[in-house]
Amino acid sequence: MLYSSFKIRELELKNRWIMLAMHTGYAEGNTIGEREFAFYEERAKGGAAAVTMVLAVNEAGSLKGMHQAQTLDIESFKTLVDRVHQHGCKLIVQLFHCGRNESKDDRGEKPLFAPSAVASPIFKAEPIEMDQAELVKTKEDFAFAGEICKKAGVDAIEISASAGYLLSEFLSPITNLRTDAYGYKINKGMNYPLEVIAFIREKVGDFPILLKVSGAQMVEGGYGLEDTISFCRMTSEHIDGITVTGGWHESPIEQISYHVAKGAYAPFAGALKKYIPLPVIACNRIHDGETAEKLLAENQCDFVGTARAFLSDPQFANRVEKKELFLPCQGCNRCISGVLKGQKLACGFNPEAGQEFFENQRRRIATRKEVVVIGGGPAGMEAAKKSAERGFVTTLITDEMTLGGQFNLAAKPPKKEGIGEYVKYMEKTLKELGVKFIYGQKCDEEFLMKKKPYFTVISTGSQPKRPQIEGVEKGILANDILSGRAPLPSQSQEGQIVIIGGGSVGLETAAYIKEREEERNIKIIDCKSSFGKDLGPLARPLISTLRGKGVQFMADTNADGLEDGKVLISIANQKFFLQADVIILATGSEPCEYAYLTMPLMDERLSYALVGDAERVGDGVDAIQSAYELFTRLYLA
Repeated sequence: MLYSSFKIRELELKNRWIMLAMHTGYAEGNTIGEREFAFYEERAKGGAAAVTMVLAVNEAGSLKGMHQAQTLDIESFKTLVDRVHQHGCKLIVQLFHCGRNESKDDRGEKPLFAPSAVASPIFKAEPIEMDQAELVKTKEDFAFAGEICKKAGVDAIEISASAGYLLSEFLSPITNLRTDAYGYKINKGMNYPLEVIAFIREKVGDFPILLKVSGAQMVEGGYGLEDTISFCRMTSEHIDGITVTGGWHESPIEQISYHVAKGAYAPFAGALKKYIPLPVIACNRIHDGETAEKLLAENQCDFVGTARAFLSDPQFANRVEKKELFLPCQGCNRCISGVLKGQKLACGFNPEAGQEFFENQRRRIATRKEVVVIGGGPAGMEAAKKSAERGFVTTLITDEMTLGGQFNLAAKPPKKEGIGEYVKYMEKTLKELGVKFIYGQKCDEEFLMKKKPYFTVISTGSQPKRPQIEGVEKGILANDILSGRAPLPSQSQEGQIVIIGGGSVGLETAAYIKEREEERNIKIIDCKSSFGKDLGPLARPLISTLRGKGVQFMADTNADGLEDGKVLISIANQKFFLQADVIILATGSEPCEYAYLTMPLMDERLSYALVGDAERVGDGVDAIQSAYELFTRLYLA
């Protein structure tokens, strides 16, 4: 069913995959440029039935790096349509108004409009309540944007009324405090969005219109599924299909990270499909063929919408159809986190996302020169990939028996199995590129002097850092727990595990243990005042899950020493003992020693570079980016 055709109005789509809208931030000036052409064209080539671009309806509704309907060069718009159509793919354009959702730093002097002067909890800036003139202008601008799309040859438009952007703000009692006809107390705030949608239909005529809604606001006191169904019913005569997401960006409930189960919010789409006789597109964490087929078979939706599956792998739909390995979205949220900070769209695990035009310009170097990559972790794999793609004869040497490095440990905690799929994908890709592998051998001076490579990439990674405290040898490294090198000792009746270090490794080690032995008592201590800072927004759901499983957190707590069965701690200069059957150390990392490699290379005047944790300790995404950037510099040199 996934690869059968289906219609929206009279628009026939070749399969059920729709690449959803993503704000890229790639716009520079009023003309759609080569970077944007390449980004959308690569996804069109990748098998999507349709790809979706975002277009702001006016300047006030635009975000940094977003095209605006009033100023967009129509000829470049037509070129984009043609480039997408060349690959049997349709182009949908989302008509967008940000409402209150942009920071002062990115906004500058540009006014921020919303139904009421209620600031976003994410962006903090207080918007201006829309007056009658602004309401009329915005309605007209929505319609004008629709007309421009039709004129350019776009296949369908999608009206944004989800996630906390302008039209959805009218639907919420939290953000709509108006007392006029457009206030929430009159028809639950639906009047203005309904008016806008009807006016767009009037102006574009017989043309496919989609409406994008949140199944529910998922904020306490906000609107729910019944309200969304009611709204869609009232507008159904003016639209041809409905795209259904989860909640708003500011919802305390996770929306798109790896903490969300596959297809978790598809029941929203199923509910709308039950009551409204229009094609429905399900969204949020649908990034594999099995889940998509299941949702279609269960009649939860007619189309499957995914943005980030196509961001991480432009060939996603083709590869799913052929049952090939693809580069899976990890739900790491590097994409949305960056966009919310005003950065250009990027993918943590595919550094080429958004760089397609530049990649196409980087010619393959005609050479048989050899590059040696030392280390098979995330940086080493990416370095070997880029080296081989540039035409170098590439050898990857690792002292382990498999690729992946610390990614093999990162895949152990609950819901992180996608990282293992990434390693499999990279191994397959490197083999296809002709990379030679040497497993189970430590690279040394003799190896390098025999090879004398044209260039050496040192990606030897990092190792756990032990705190400088008395009795530290009594602690077990978190990496040894995750790898299985150190099985957990049995727990006494009153005993507990104490994890020293409340960063990502400490938290995920606790999750790993709880998944296997839920009865374990765990305390996590950290000298800082908060936990999981290196996880960013992903810390909140993980900490919430751990608390729900009984894990205790002790902030502002120093570990001063380890003894048999206990940890000496200090809080506000007062010392205590914590009883501990098991003490686990998750106290950061430091680069592995690599001077034994660099010294002989320098002596022989052989070129080399450090990447990943060897260069600077970070996370896996930082390591991948480090290796990718190295080879962009090598090309330019």
